[in-house]
Amino acid sequence: MGKVTRGAAAYGRRVVLPRSSPAAQGVDSAGLLDLLDRAERPDHGDGLGLHSLMVLRHGHVVAEGWWAPYAAARPHLAYSLSKTFTATAVGLLVGEGLLELDDPVLSRLPPLPHAPGWEEVRLRHCLSMTVGHDTEAWPRVRPLDGDLLPGALALPLDHPPGVHFAYNQVATYLLARVVRHTTGQELSAVLATRLLGPLGLPTPPWHHDRQGHELGFSGAHVTTETIACLAQLHLDGGRWQGRQLLDPGWVTEATRGFGPLNTEPDAGPDWRRGYGYSFWQQRHGYRGDGAFGQFLVVLPEHDAVVATTAENDRMQETLDALWTHLVPALDGRTSPARDRELARRLARARIPAAGGGAGEEVSAPASGSGRLAVGGYDRVQLRGSTLTLHGTAGSHVLDVGDGGWRETTLTSGARSLPVAASGGWVGADHYRAVVLLVETPHRFTVDVRRTATGWAADLQWRLVPLQGADPWRTAVRRLPHA
Repeated sequence: MGKVTRGAAAYGRRVVLPRSSPAAQGVDSAGLLDLLDRAERPDHGDGLGLHSLMVLRHGHVVAEGWWAPYAAARPHLAYSLSKTFTATAVGLLVGEGLLELDDPVLSRLPPLPHAPGWEEVRLRHCLSMTVGHDTEAWPRVRPLDGDLLPGALALPLDHPPGVHFAYNQVATYLLARVVRHTTGQELSAVLATRLLGPLGLPTPPWHHDRQGHELGFSGAHVTTETIACLAQLHLDGGRWQGRQLLDPGWVTEATRGFGPLNTEPDAGPDWRRGYGYSFWQQRHGYRGDGAFGQFLVVLPEHDAVVATTAENDRMQETLDALWTHLVPALDGRTSPARDRELARRLARARIPAAGGGAGEEVSAPASGSGRLAVGGYDRVQLRGSTLTLHGTAGSHVLDVGDGGWRETTLTSGARSLPVAASGGWVGADHYRAVVLLVETPHRFTVDVRRTATGWAADLQWRLVPLQGADPWRTAVRRLPHA
């Protein structure tokens, strides 16, 4: 049976940014309260699915909240917002003279065979997603055996570099490998020594490929304050408390939109305005973003930034809510009473817990619906306040309590996976538990129902992780002795 550690993991929070009231920075709390109303409206499913929200004006945090059991000190999988951190690492090396934007990407990698056309690809093409592929190329690279770099460079190009935009994980993966080849360090170490450490921020855990290289395009696990600090650094032209950490010319170029534009038919209005170096242009300012609502939003015209983490596959709705409620509040007048109400609302923000009364002990076979099944688990056992999941990765015991969230760190081999679970009987014949993977956007439910032939369990992701249905593929932490 997999080892189980009870209780919250010990994360030390590092408070870096100064705090202020909305009134002192010219922000109307009424607009932020309206934003919270929109975020939590029950007639919109789970609303905006926020896990955290941080708003800065004039360099001060004027609003911050975490929807418990998510917490300020916890890192959160940023998905493609990781690209913005990767691009920033490249910018740091450009500022040091170790890289130049017009360097051929092949000149910054080990000598390898490559398809025709790669010799013309520059670092700036990787940064701006104009390498020359028609569409996303990563699915052709990911299944390959061994080192993925030769496979990426073997992919033929469909266009000359610089003339066609295609959002493409391969482009950023190559940048991560360039950083590693240039410095001898992975991205997280480069960011830690040159940027995050000087800002007083923790080093992000990162997902790796099978050879141990950090992916670059996804996988960074960062705190909300880390997202906000990176946004503020770019808003301030690369300057931080009197130190110029990023070259201001780099910041200007990285945060402007390049052509050609995104022409994907399902792209929302804030995905069609141009792409910089891992920054999207939008109706107000620019942003970095990651799947399911991880946002770094910079509003230069209002001297403001926003950071969010979330579980939401309707990302345009989050931006629409910011433009409708937040932006008009950034040059408004408020009152101490509204400021206090905003602080109270954010302090008591919660993910609703499952609840219900006690019931009998149950053992049930587990199933799921196609790709939505939570991979690897085939039997569920209930006993008191514990839920045991049995499967190919071992047996894992979760403390589900009764009406509240309980935290558990599961282990499998060298990996650890923090979760928070809540469960209870919602009728004599139906038990439901909700399991939050609290360092990711994701959750799954476990429903156990009495049938004509006994008990049966159904496990379902709310939103399937991009890594696939196996929850252990989201794990980023390794045990200290591993």
